[in-house]
Amino acid sequence: MGGANSANTIDGKRVDGSSLQKGDQVVEVSRYATMPQFSASILDTFIPRYQRLTQLHFGAIVSNPHAPMAFSEKMGYNMTYNLVPPGNGNALHMHKSLEIFVALDGKWEIAWGMKGEHKVLLQPWDFVAVPARVCHSYKNAEEDTAHNIMTILPGKSWITWAPEVVGEARQNGAECDDNGMMLKFANRKSAESLEALASQNATVEWKHMGPDEMQPYVHSFADQTPLVTTMTHDNTGDGASTCEMFWKKVPGDGSFQLPRREGIDVLVTVLTGSVLVKTSSDGVVDMAGKLDCIRAPQQTLEKGEVILENPTKDDTVLLVTATHMRELNELYFHLC
Repeated sequence: MGGANSANTIDGKRVDGSSLQKGDQVVEVSRYATMPQFSASILDTFIPRYQRLTQLHFGAIVSNPHAPMAFSEKMGYNMTYNLVPPGNGNALHMHKSLEIFVALDGKWEIAWGMKGEHKVLLQPWDFVAVPARVCHSYKNAEEDTAHNIMTILPGKSWITWAPEVVGEARQNGAECDDNGMMLKFANRKSAESLEALASQNATVEWKHMGPDEMQPYVHSFADQTPLVTTMTHDNTGDGASTCEMFWKKVPGDGSFQLPRREGIDVLVTVLTGSVLVKTSSDGVVDMAGKLDCIRAPQQTLEKGEVILENPTKDDTVLLVTATHMRELNELYFHLC
């Protein structure tokens, strides 16, 4: 594990992020600069070309179910930042759920196919929603600079790796089961058996996508194409959940009121610039800068407005993720 700041741990789980409560409204801010960075928390990071640092905002890191979260509660999906050296990425893998990748800075190559033979390039602030069961990976396409990519994985933190990945990771020192579950993390807590944590990859069929089929799932900042989708889930009769992602440019001295709809949680990622965080009950409660995240849970938004103000003369650019899936942390999702 690299970088450490565990002074803000709550109940042994939460590691960073300030909880702002003055009365009825609660807003949390995760600090990019102080969140821990885990260097060997995922199976493929044992392979040199896949080495990277991972920060966990909420949910779980795949193959490592016990890394501490920055925020105090889950919101139905798993979210991480990954700081990746130039030319590095992650190994080919698939999930039972769709997976969203956001290019926080720099250019990123998204590959898919069992050999990663098909590719698309994300420009800064673009994102892609890779459908469930498709073999895929990402790579920092820059030549000289490490950059950050954001990952969103709805529901359970489930993964299975392309056939050669587990063997190569073991050759490089990884201790894992045949599905790639890292044994030291699986055994850290005895509440769940290793069998319950295992990927069970033999039961899930890989989905084929042709060379031109990923483009409709790419959302371009230049074109301002948002993600507005309903996702269905297996093994429950509770209906569908929703996920919306869009960019918001806040001009100098301007402001943005977070959307308020019943049952909606909102997460805001500051892509550039800074904002003052205000609630209707307390006024300014905090400030967030580049790559910090602001979490406004549904119970806060139900009680009043949350407003982000740009205190500078330059534009601030935000990525807004609004979801209705709080109760569905243990399910698997796919696009309708």
